[in-house]
Amino acid sequence: SEDEENGSGSSGSEEKPFRLEATGRGRARKSGRLSREPRQRHTANARERDRTNSVNTAFTALRTLIPTEPADRKLSKIETLRLASSYISHLGNVLLLG
Repeated sequence: SEDEENGSGSSGSEEKPFRLEATGRGRARKSGRLSREPRQRHTANARERDRTNSVNTAFTALRTLIPTEPADRKLSKIETLRLASSYISHLGNVLLLG
C-alpha cells in the first residue's frame, strides 16, 4: 500500500509536468529569450509611440474640421468621433435635401 501512495499511481503522472518545467532546459530557453527581449521591447515601444502620435495627430486634424461651441473647446476623442459622425450625417442630409 505504500507503493500505491508514493509510487506509480495517478499522482505520479500529475507531477511530471512540474518536474519538466523545473529542468534546466526551460531556463536556458527563457534566458535566451530575455537577452533578446530588451531590444525587441525597445523596438515595440518605439512603434507604439509612433502609432499613438499618428492617432493623436489625426484626432487633432479632425477636431479642426468639426464646428464646436465655444470654438476653442477641445473635444475628447470619443466626443470628436461622435460629433464627426453626426456632422457627416448632417452634411449628407443637406446634400440630399438641397
